[in-house]
Amino acid sequence: MTDLKIFISGENINLCEPDEKFALESDWFDWFNDPKNTKYLDQGEKINTQNDQLNFFLSIKNRIVLIIQDKKSKNYVGVVSLSNINNKKKTCELAIVRDLKKSKTSSPLSSLESISFMTEHAFENMNMRIISAGQHIELEKWQNQMELAGYKLEGLHSKRFYKHDNESDSVSIACHVKDYRHLKKIRGKLWDGNQKMFRRYKKLVRIEKFSKKFTKFFEKEKNKYYKKIFEL
Repeated sequence: MTDLKIFISGENINLCEPDEKFALESDWFDWFNDPKNTKYLDQGEKINTQNDQLNFFLSIKNRIVLIIQDKKSKNYVGVVSLSNINNKKKTCELAIVRDLKKSKTSSPLSSLESISFMTEHAFENMNMRIISAGQHIELEKWQNQMELAGYKLEGLHSKRFYKHDNESDSVSIACHVKDYRHLKKIRGKLWDGNQKMFRRYKKLVRIEKFSKKFTKFFEKEKNKYYKKIFEL
């Protein structure tokens, strides 16, 4: 299997362009067969095959899909994408999936770096104004990391995630271009290096997560409000 063409070169990672050969011959398909990788994804209900992955690749439209390569090991360790690209409204959606087995040897901030460069690309080169994403409620630590790249909590969705007969809450987050520009003005660029990002990352644990505060407030006030409404 030949090396993929690098689309964005980062500090710890490269974001590479997949091709038909990679889709058919790599283990990309198998990332979606590992329950650890798909625990918080809709995928995983059925076996994913190499032909399935090839068909997905061939059907890609209105979407940018890039393979994450760990610079040190040269392994391909995940995929990051921008989808539902609306050039009229200047909006799109961000998603990332990591192969957790291979990612163990990667930089602990490689996921944050990947979404930082995708965010920069969307605002700088695609003229987007809002990038949104949806996440399982249990991914609060990752959502907290994404706040370092400008992503803010925008909503809590009750029992919206459903898998294997289990239902869970989910959250919606988004980065607006004004917040991206604010961070860029302060830092020079969104991803301004491992050392600075890692210092910010370590400070996150000292701050109570907004998602926790918001969830407590939302559930308490929602229950009080609708109790009055339903008793009318």
